[in-house]
Amino acid sequence: MLTGGGIIKTAMKKRGFRHRRTEDQFSIRGEYARNLQYVYSREYKTKDGLVVDLVYFCVDVLDEKLVIGLYRENPTIENGIYINASRALHLHKYNAENVELELNKLITPIKDRL
Repeated sequence: MLTGGGIIKTAMKKRGFRHRRTEDQFSIRGEYARNLQYVYSREYKTKDGLVVDLVYFCVDVLDEKLVIGLYRENPTIENGIYINASRALHLHKYNAENVELELNKLITPIKDRL
């Protein structure tokens, strides 16, 4: 498990997401997992305005799962949430291939990118 530290970083970098180094800016205390969530972000310009994807990773210790969530929103309009979804991967199945599969299922393309 210790050798897999770069799996998430590599998968998110390949998709164009960034993790800000300031923990108070993009790492949040999760109400579901009750621990730190590491959040990656990516922004798009669309015909409807700015769209921000936030992908978070946290661990559900009791169920022994990695929880991966996607929160897609347009922050410039009220109720601009497009997607709020999550998937879980059992920790014994944690490897680069399975993380990629879960991210492919979760992160759908934006259809009206400029």
